[in-house]
Amino acid sequence: MIGRPLNHDHDNGFITTSSDMPALHRPVTGAPDRPLPRLTCDKQFQPSIGSPLDTLHDRDQVETITWITCGVIVWRGHFPHSGPHLRHKVRATPSSHPEPPCGRSEVKGSQAVMAEEKASKRRPRVWYAAVALLVCTAAATAAVLTAGSGGAAAPYDLNGDGTPDLVVGLPGNSVGGHPRAGSVVIANGTSTGPASTSVRIDQDSPGVGGASETDDGFGQSVASCDFDADGYADLAVSSPLEMMGTTEGAGLLSVHYGGSGGIYNGTTETFSEDTADYPGTVGWDEVFAYSLAAGDVDGDGYCDLVVGQPLDLAGGESNAGTIKLMHGTASGLNAADTVQLDQNTPNVPGGPETEDRFGERMAVGDVNGDGIGDLVVATIGEQIPGSSDRGSLHVLYGPIEDAPADSDYVDSGNVTGIGAFAGSALAVGHFNDDAYADVAVGVSDEQVGGKGAAGRLAVLYGGSHGMSANSRVKLFDQDTPGIAGGPETEDYFAASLAGGDFDGDGVDDLVVGMRSEAIGSVKGSGAALVLFGNATGGITTKGAVWVDQDTAGVPGVVSEGDHFGWTVGALDTDGNGRGEPLVGSPGNGAGTVTVLKVRPGTLESAKALAEADLGWTAGSDGDAFGIALPH
Repeated sequence: MIGRPLNHDHDNGFITTSSDMPALHRPVTGAPDRPLPRLTCDKQFQPSIGSPLDTLHDRDQVETITWITCGVIVWRGHFPHSGPHLRHKVRATPSSHPEPPCGRSEVKGSQAVMAEEKASKRRPRVWYAAVALLVCTAAATAAVLTAGSGGAAAPYDLNGDGTPDLVVGLPGNSVGGHPRAGSVVIANGTSTGPASTSVRIDQDSPGVGGASETDDGFGQSVASCDFDADGYADLAVSSPLEMMGTTEGAGLLSVHYGGSGGIYNGTTETFSEDTADYPGTVGWDEVFAYSLAAGDVDGDGYCDLVVGQPLDLAGGESNAGTIKLMHGTASGLNAADTVQLDQNTPNVPGGPETEDRFGERMAVGDVNGDGIGDLVVATIGEQIPGSSDRGSLHVLYGPIEDAPADSDYVDSGNVTGIGAFAGSALAVGHFNDDAYADVAVGVSDEQVGGKGAAGRLAVLYGGSHGMSANSRVKLFDQDTPGIAGGPETEDYFAASLAGGDFDGDGVDDLVVGMRSEAIGSVKGSGAALVLFGNATGGITTKGAVWVDQDTAGVPGVVSEGDHFGWTVGALDTDGNGRGEPLVGSPGNGAGTVTVLKVRPGTLESAKALAEADLGWTAGSDGDAFGIALPH
């Protein structure tokens, strides 16, 4: 439970309820140009004078890639290597049951604090919480590489039937009278798409660790992989604002193991920095499990879970950030097999500095084509030596056991016109059908055509040397021929990204979210764009499909503050071998998720899902249904 609200904001999310940090899950719902009203509280955090982020450019955040065709700096790192958990049965609640979960009465119409966009050129310094909607990225939270044994299930196939299941986070959901405690809904995949009934879990579900408390944010981030290679995918869920003892904003992670019934009546394990044998120490507002990613990064055939903690203390530096790598085993994940990675770890370039926020965005993919997953990490506060620029990308090459085998470090240090190199969103995929995974980086705060925070997308292509100095880079924004619209202030183009093979040609494609795109004169309505991969050319604008709530065939209507595209995801919801782009609109009342079917140049269908479409009563404003989506 978090008790000291504050309103710092960020390009991709806001924190309005936690101690000294904005609320992870709150989408914009009102007019985006009005300032967020300050909450009342008994204590008020005051940012320290002269904090590192106080010196940023005309926008306070990280301005990322502009044109880098003339050469991104890449520093290759060659550095010298200098208790068991109880498993409980989880008894989730099927939506067909006549009673609410655990016999509770849900609070209807709860007024969660909703963060709003700012029109001012400068935001409060520090963006202290760094909790900016885990989209894996998101947040970063993509399970983009599954290299388990032959019996391992695909991500999100929680019941092992061959069709992935739809998982949606609702971190703003009231549970047991506790606003913004959060929950997760799981709908089985079927041949016609997500089932019309679903299971809902929260921290009051039997077997789930912790208890539902105000502002826990359970369901803020999700990731899936088959951590024990038993043929059933497993699900990791974060509660990054969980109080541990008297420590607010410490964070908690729950891992739900799949089975023939999915995670219903399955087992769960709970981890925090307070868990025996787990690395780290519980700290105030360190938001453990802020970001999640999954894949086999040690090459042993079991999926591993990567847990980001960008506000963690490292090397004595506050908010430097750490990552906890939880190695998969035949018995699943456990604390004893977990190691901490930070910029003091051998073969991780750089060193921990205040406000680096290492681990804020993460993704996994085989960038150098050696058959072992590599970990891509955005460190959006990293100070570039000799420059006022901030932001870097770490590529940590597998096998990663106690430390990565090797690494690359990418920044924009000497590239004309580049403010910084850091991702508000990351996605990894095979966008050009070679043996190497490629990395898409969203730079949603980038100024384009004189428009602040119009946003830009960079796609960096992998190779046998990983992200080398000769890596090919392609850049896209709304000034790029073939992309509809035009750059506007605070569009936040590429604030969310997800990759998948949407047209069934064997090459991955990319869905790009524009959470604050104005449709006509309606500000903050939002849009999404699908860019298709090509076997030889990679991501191109040929056949690009633009989608908003005014597009023919798309349910809903354009409305201010809906933020269609605030999050995006990708999942083969019907098991036909083609992925479907998912578009979250968490500001649309209680929130919606739109499932698209696309081919180059064609929107084949669009189906909007809300809580009521998955077997539950209609949600309440502020539920933030769709903040966390599969990647």
